[in-house]
Amino acid sequence: MLTWINEKAKWIIAISAVGIGVGLLAMDNIPDQAVRFPLGEVNGRTIAPEEFDSRVKTITENQRGKTFEDEQYAALRADVFRSFVRQYVLEEKVQENGLGASVAEMKDELLRNMNVVRNLVGQEAQQRLYMIQSSAANAEEANQRIQLFLGSLPKFLVDTAFTQEEYEQWLNSSEAYEWASMMRYEQEMKNSTIPMKQLQTFVAAGVHPTSLEARFSANRRLQELDLQVASVSLADFSVDPASIDSAAVIEYFNANPDSFFVREDVMRVEYALIPLQPSAKDDANIRDYAMTLYNQLLDSSASFAELARLSSEDPGSAEQGGMLGDYTARGAWVKEFENAAFALDSGAISEPVRTQFGYHIIQSHGKMTDSTGVEKVKAAHILITVTPSSQTEDSLSAILASLKTSAESGKAFKDAAKEMNLEVKESAWIPRQGNIQETGYLQGFSSFLFANENSPEPQGAYSNVLKNKKFVLLAFKKDSLVAGERQIGPYFDDIRNTLARNASAKAAKEYLTSVESQIKVWNPTDSVLPTVEKVACENAHSSVDGFVAGIGYGSPILSKILKTQKVGEWGTPIETESGAVLVRINAVSTPSEEALNAAVSEEVLNSYRFASSTVVSDYVQELEASADVVNNLDLYYKD
Repeated sequence: MLTWINEKAKWIIAISAVGIGVGLLAMDNIPDQAVRFPLGEVNGRTIAPEEFDSRVKTITENQRGKTFEDEQYAALRADVFRSFVRQYVLEEKVQENGLGASVAEMKDELLRNMNVVRNLVGQEAQQRLYMIQSSAANAEEANQRIQLFLGSLPKFLVDTAFTQEEYEQWLNSSEAYEWASMMRYEQEMKNSTIPMKQLQTFVAAGVHPTSLEARFSANRRLQELDLQVASVSLADFSVDPASIDSAAVIEYFNANPDSFFVREDVMRVEYALIPLQPSAKDDANIRDYAMTLYNQLLDSSASFAELARLSSEDPGSAEQGGMLGDYTARGAWVKEFENAAFALDSGAISEPVRTQFGYHIIQSHGKMTDSTGVEKVKAAHILITVTPSSQTEDSLSAILASLKTSAESGKAFKDAAKEMNLEVKESAWIPRQGNIQETGYLQGFSSFLFANENSPEPQGAYSNVLKNKKFVLLAFKKDSLVAGERQIGPYFDDIRNTLARNASAKAAKEYLTSVESQIKVWNPTDSVLPTVEKVACENAHSSVDGFVAGIGYGSPILSKILKTQKVGEWGTPIETESGAVLVRINAVSTPSEEALNAAVSEEVLNSYRFASSTVVSDYVQELEASADVVNNLDLYYKD
């Protein structure tokens, strides 16, 4: 009977209406094998689906025990696609410049990376051990073969005292290259690792930080300032962005159009959605299934732990036979579960208990009272979550399908939705591969949103009925913008927020100006700071690049104050990112020539390291941005 339970999904037992495959495979996570267009191309070079899927599989297998949701799979595929783009454009540059790895360079790489080799060969050794164990006829044969295999392993895998000299001897032996992982590592060094390092060296060769720049930077860092600072916060003079007139937003945009160009194709949609929640009938069916498991525990010799491992939908406790840790006091679990667990005698099993998480079958493993008199219980459970059935999903989808039919027949989308008591919402601007913020990932949404020349079907104004685990949705394409256009749309709220912040800063400055005379009586020798409403006063000791309250870190505002104000004098109120400030410079101490020269030497070296890293990163990003990329993920993995 346990085998039967393990093979069947809960909905088969509950309503006998769903095929086994429904619960086993998320169709959006595998490619449509019938498609004839490429998964993707980079400068005319095709990304092989087999290589792409292999890379995705490797990443997911390395995340042992992690369950990937559809949205996480989509994000993972996007990241893997970007990794292919980067790999291919760099390989083009390596080939163009005739770069390659010599035998001496490869050997040097191996010698310097003993721990990497240890890890690679160790993983392969573990895989071989598993194969030996699984292919042995019995435990005795497995043990004999395992001991023989362990004796053949290189010493650096089993001996922590293994030396670099012994490692080098192993590298020079033929035994080292009988490992598939070593051959793959050699290929990676030859085709990728070493040529990429050579390319980085060439790209960074033009980086030459000057001692003059380094001296300027070091002086800013070592120079010490003694200041008196009075600041006013934006929070005390906040302006509601909604109060900013649209005409002011448009005026700001017209004055700065080149600051607001559309960086990528974006789309805005109207959408109607229905929460995907289980019905009362779904709940009853799941309870019937939970009762089936409960009766199974009572009517057979099946152990609670075994059934928990097979049937519980709480992955953390299922692996432990349903156990929920050690003895637990009240307050750790939700009330319904807690009441049932504390009511059970040791060894007793409860009927299904409903909580916000689903139905729990609880087994008590005893109660005790600790030294402080607190009662505790040790419990295990089998959790069956309550999810919508296929009938519920179909009924909700049918509502939106009817809405689509009505809208496509000529009725306005909002009007048709209103007749069906459905609310229509409007999304923010959505880029390719993007999602509606409220819903998260929806299968088929990306392929609906933007046209693709490889699409096997025309893209209409209305989507199909889309769904994930939380919603069913129907979307309507409202507006679109093409990369390169100067448009206010995507930036309207940002501009309005900027204008509101500017208005707040202006009000803060005006207020600080009105109380300026009360602050300027504050002398450096005063032990008590002035008390002025909405004004924070403090003595500050900092470098030009350091933090000053009301101004921030390394702000150009502080540099401007040092240039325009004399030591010993107060300035005038100045607007800042966080409000407004009034500053008095009490003293400026400069570093000694010896300290400055030492800092300059260090600064030149650090500047080179940082600049070379930055220039290489910028170079790679420019290569990726300029590449001719065809991305068909939205169609290739369409549900």
